[in-house]
Amino acid sequence: MKLAAGFWAPAFSAARCLVPMRGYFEWTGEKGHKTPHFLHADGLLAAAGLTWSMEHEGERVRCFVVVTREARDASGEVHDRMPAFLTPDTWDAWLSPEKLTGQAKVDTLAMLDHTSADVAATIRGHIVDRRVSNTRTVDPSDATLLDPVA
Repeated sequence: MKLAAGFWAPAFSAARCLVPMRGYFEWTGEKGHKTPHFLHADGLLAAAGLTWSMEHEGERVRCFVVVTREARDASGEVHDRMPAFLTPDTWDAWLSPEKLTGQAKVDTLAMLDHTSADVAATIRGHIVDRRVSNTRTVDPSDATLLDPVA
């Protein structure tokens, strides 16, 4: 697993977070006719995230990004990228406030590669209703949105 240099390097070094999720969506097909896929495992997933503070409309806001990697297993059938996942036994190491430099950075990337591969092996997916694609009209409390469609 490689870390892109530049903008994300300082956040990777010192501003890591966990992004909890039930799963995530990827789309296939041509623009205007895309099919949404819900990719998930059993239970809650924890994606590796990076966080920083920025100014937006005159206010300081906290932002985050999900670290991604080459897709594996079910994710790779839908899209070439997927979140980098962590297992519960690695959360403390990932969240350590210690700045990562030298070998510690190499070791953390190796840990992330290993745990992400372990979690990727549990990911499966199914097609869901296209309503998930419209954030203006979708009801986020409608749990049936995650149900498979025929």
